[in-house]
Amino acid sequence: MSKQTKRVTIKDVAIAASVGLGTASRVLNNSPHVSESVRHRVFAAIKDLNYRPDLVARSMRARTSKTLAFVVRDFTGSTLSALADAVQKEADDIDFSLYVASSYHDLKREIALIQSFKARRVDGIVMATSSETDKLLLHEIASSGLPFVLLDREVPADLDSVLVEHARGVALAVQHLVELGHERIAMVTGEADVHPTRNRIQGYRDGLTAAGIPFSSRYCRYGSFSVDYAYEQVKALLRLKRPPTAIIAGGTALLPGALGAIQELGLHIPRDVSLIGGADSDLARYMTPPLTVIRWDHEGLGRVAGRFLLNRWSDPRLPQQRHIFGTSLIVRASCAAPSTYNVQCDTQCRPSEDTRRAVFT
Repeated sequence: MSKQTKRVTIKDVAIAASVGLGTASRVLNNSPHVSESVRHRVFAAIKDLNYRPDLVARSMRARTSKTLAFVVRDFTGSTLSALADAVQKEADDIDFSLYVASSYHDLKREIALIQSFKARRVDGIVMATSSETDKLLLHEIASSGLPFVLLDREVPADLDSVLVEHARGVALAVQHLVELGHERIAMVTGEADVHPTRNRIQGYRDGLTAAGIPFSSRYCRYGSFSVDYAYEQVKALLRLKRPPTAIIAGGTALLPGALGAIQELGLHIPRDVSLIGGADSDLARYMTPPLTVIRWDHEGLGRVAGRFLLNRWSDPRLPQQRHIFGTSLIVRASCAAPSTYNVQCDTQCRPSEDTRRAVFT
């Protein structure tokens, strides 16, 4: 009878790489707080030992459901669908199923979804909550007993999370617009008490400060990530006595609303107003003109969120997992120097029907 081969564990990897168990776990979890030399040694040990986490065996021992849940605001945008697809691929790798749900940023629905998933005995939840301050929601998360990975949220602070560094992308957007000659730069973004909004506003302020432009609350609108909110706020901004010459739509679902408002007012991009999208999408790439956007790795965000959740399910004692994705500015054709129309617009900007210009001409 042949001798049974011993299963390689994360402890074996740590010993082979001459690092601690916690350090080996951090490398597996893509932690930024590990030096490149240590990271290289751990991955070399993983390759040499052919290490594979035994998640399926743990499922059999714990009699779990082998299902995960993924909850975001909605799936109307291609970027949010890409996130769900990436989480699904991580689950597929170890034969897990995935429940996908839309919360519509409704607190009561989010609480009900958590309760429902707990009753279904899911093995963990990836969730982009609508609030980081609501006590009932935070209590439901804490009392659920389920592994959670926060999607672009910071609270509860002790949970695993994947985040986007929106501030840098927005600051780059402001810098780009300033270099084109803009001073009246507006931003529209979502609810005040979530990380993406706070982070974007910080980047907006930083960009203005670097350019020596005073922050004005009239040009900074935040309250919802909905299409309707973006439409209403962009329309209101462009009807100001001194409207912005450029607008940043800070959110994945805000771009259609912003475009709708600009079109209804008969304005042309970028002749009458420059526009930057808060996330890349098919709409941004293929519309006329193609839109300048702030970009980050949507697929990577979903993939790491799914991996973190499976890691936590596999070993609840793991150190906290957190990964921050960077942002960049992709310059296309939706920004130009401020036009005479906007620079000299000191009255209500409400073009008459016979002077309206179509956005797509």
